[in-house]
Amino acid sequence: MPRYAKPLRSAAGRTTAFAANSLGGVAETVDRLLSWRVIAAFLLAALMLAWSAATRPFPAPGDVPILDLIAFEDPGFYWVIRVWHLVMPSVTAFTGVMVLTSSYRLWFGSRTRGRRFGRGTLPRWPTSSGDDSPSLVVGELHHPTEPREITRPSWLTLPERGLYTGVAIFGAVGTGKTSACMRPFARQLLSWQSADPRRRAAALVLEVKGDFCHDIRADLEDAGRGDDYIELGLGGRWQWNPLASAMDSYSLAYTVATLLNQLFGKGKEPFWQQAYTNLIRWLIELHRALPEGWVTFQDLYHCAIDPDRIGQKIEQARTLDGPPPSYYIVASRHGVYRHRGDGLLDYQWQPAGHDGERVRTTYDKDLLATLTARGIAATIEEDRRPPSEHAQRVAAIERWYQYDWLQLDPKLRTSIVEGVSVFLSMFDLPDVARVFCPPAPRRAAPIPDDLPPPPGASSPVATGLLRPLPPLHQLIESGKVIALNMPAGANPALARTIGVMLKNAWLQTLLTRPSQIKIHPNRYFRPAVFLCDEYQSFASVGEDDPSGDEKAFALTRQCRVIPIVATQSISSLKSVLPGQDAWRTLLQTLRTKIFLSLSDDSSAELASNMCGKVLRLSPSYSFTESAKPGFSVITARAGGAKGTLGTSKSYREQREPLFHPRTFSLLENCQAIVLPYDGANARSATRVYLKPHYLPRERPYWRAREAGQI
Repeated sequence: MPRYAKPLRSAAGRTTAFAANSLGGVAETVDRLLSWRVIAAFLLAALMLAWSAATRPFPAPGDVPILDLIAFEDPGFYWVIRVWHLVMPSVTAFTGVMVLTSSYRLWFGSRTRGRRFGRGTLPRWPTSSGDDSPSLVVGELHHPTEPREITRPSWLTLPERGLYTGVAIFGAVGTGKTSACMRPFARQLLSWQSADPRRRAAALVLEVKGDFCHDIRADLEDAGRGDDYIELGLGGRWQWNPLASAMDSYSLAYTVATLLNQLFGKGKEPFWQQAYTNLIRWLIELHRALPEGWVTFQDLYHCAIDPDRIGQKIEQARTLDGPPPSYYIVASRHGVYRHRGDGLLDYQWQPAGHDGERVRTTYDKDLLATLTARGIAATIEEDRRPPSEHAQRVAAIERWYQYDWLQLDPKLRTSIVEGVSVFLSMFDLPDVARVFCPPAPRRAAPIPDDLPPPPGASSPVATGLLRPLPPLHQLIESGKVIALNMPAGANPALARTIGVMLKNAWLQTLLTRPSQIKIHPNRYFRPAVFLCDEYQSFASVGEDDPSGDEKAFALTRQCRVIPIVATQSISSLKSVLPGQDAWRTLLQTLRTKIFLSLSDDSSAELASNMCGKVLRLSPSYSFTESAKPGFSVITARAGGAKGTLGTSKSYREQREPLFHPRTFSLLENCQAIVLPYDGANARSATRVYLKPHYLPRERPYWRAREAGQI
């Protein structure tokens, strides 16, 4: 059973469709004949030439006296007449065919052009899962600007280097972003080299509806990659700590503070975001300085709301500063050797200076008393080692706590803590903390894969047998596909928080690739696909954000990352991103843009500007009227004189949009205007007809549309 439903049609509708198809077939036949008109005209001219030579002999000498006179006076002109007598029928036939076909195209072809379609056959699918490099087939190519079919369609294909520069998909609700773009694109990329574990692509999938992850899992199973699917969610079997990242504490804190402002609103005063960032940053540094070096959102929440907990953690961090400083006894080398009979050489003496006049040994109370009794000058010195990096970090944390945090007014501290705790408190709930605030890895006992669940247990959460998610770099290099299945309808704030943190950590892990590629030039680095549906829910952009998407997408070509994001409109991105031009910075890093039908005029206007303008001849008309004054003798009134009426038409070359904004609003489902980039050259915008995942690839778009399948 096909997954689409065919609409019901009445008898009148079927009759109309049959008549339209019949007329379309006749028009198609005529068009094909007209395409061979030059060859047909030459063939007819050749037949007429042979007929003229066989049936129309030239008059013999003496039959036409005027011809004899011309032959005598001008032999050259006489032979011109003889040749014209022979070829005149063929020239007339050739000219007549060309004039008649041109007249048909001029007077009748333009009237039926809008409702006539050339039925073309799709060429073979241009890619396969066994290709040496990944590529992406976007859809069918027909007429580049007009919505009509041509007899020789082709495919729009993005090569590998074009994929690494990013793909952005824009389309209103119900236009086919998921069914005609996201899922077909994911199926092509995840099935590439599916039989080779060393080359197949890794991926990260983010979505908010809750069904796209199941589609990805089904596509992976069809490609033989079911074991590569890892689903992260509240009801899953994996634990992941969003703060267990290689990012520095400031980047993590800024991301959290930005999410807090986006979820609960941003005030006009920048002090509050700075205060949130500063508090979360130093709390992260404090927990990283502890023996376990592990921090979760739950730890941050407990530390923020407990005034005494920060001081206790600082005291605990001091215990890792290492052993206490060492003390030495420094004495004269001659004095020690002069009294060597008293057992002074039993100690391990070492040179204490470059001149060799002094020696030292570890501090010993009895040795100091012996040296003093023998009259040997001895001093006690401390081993002044430079403080360790850990000691310097703890000192920095203590300075912030003593001279910054505690110096704030108690009411101000309470306001800052309240602003942070409203966000962090959702991680203190047991179901959320169990998945996203796991214990430190060394405390978590490994769980065997073949361990059966207890009787009556229905899920890993119920049994408590959750496994920590392996490091992201390990998952990427092993070709795993991570899917975040957290529907926004259940907990929008938690879904956005986890999605943004997972996206940032995944992209930051891949940003280390350029240096690794330089160090290991002969090593193969598999491509990594970033698939994000409803991207406006996970976008994080800003000039002050050190982990913004525009900074990561700008380096995807070197990192071999294929970002594919889909959102409802450009306006939806503008509404969630800070600043007036943040969305422009983001879109310029995604070179290929796919515009489906847009429902808001602002996005349609921006899309039209992105597609560019072309020079077109614009006609203009002018009318003139003139009349001579007259006078009637009979009526004694003015009027009745002769007048003239004139009209003129002129053309003026001007720049017009290649696609007007209204065109983006009138696109039908699975139709798109694509601004492609192949990695080296930017191509002109063109109409593309997408291939939904539920239709076979060899079925043309126009046939599926006629059958009501789209």
